[in-house]
Amino acid sequence: MSKMITIPIDEDIYEKFCIALSLTKEDEHEAIEHCMKWYIAKSFEKASQTYNPNAKAKPIEEISADFHGKANQRIPAWAFKPTQYNHKIIRAYFKAEQDTGRVTITELERLCSNEAVPELYVPTFRSNYAQMKLDAPKSHGKVFEDDGETVTIWSEVKDTLKQYKNFFSEQGDK
Repeated sequence: MSKMITIPIDEDIYEKFCIALSLTKEDEHEAIEHCMKWYIAKSFEKASQTYNPNAKAKPIEEISADFHGKANQRIPAWAFKPTQYNHKIIRAYFKAEQDTGRVTITELERLCSNEAVPELYVPTFRSNYAQMKLDAPKSHGKVFEDDGETVTIWSEVKDTLKQYKNFFSEQGDK
């Protein structure tokens, strides 16, 4: 027996969900059901730890710290790996910002799609960029936010990225 439900979803979350579906080629209904099963399992696990005096549950702050702002720890490594796609996308961001003062998704994708410029070329730009907009356990680490057009650096990593900016720019090559 199936149950039909209707719920409001944040537009940005739904957009990222659709991107994830296109990457995995999964059916929307199956993916949502999978997420619900995961949520049920996690909730039951947490509830069972409450009733088990021998279990050591992680505090919620510690669980969220496992991935929240994880790009802050990864940016220094990316800065020194110019062939890595995350490095190239960040580099393209700074180039677009320097050239026009404003970064758009279209411009970022254009810069990363030019095979003639190997220091910016990312053949899987869309999936890598999508990963860099998520702060989740299995994501690359959130670096960017966008409003559907303009791309900005996520406030949580802005200081770290600023600290390593020269390593992502052409000046870092010299």
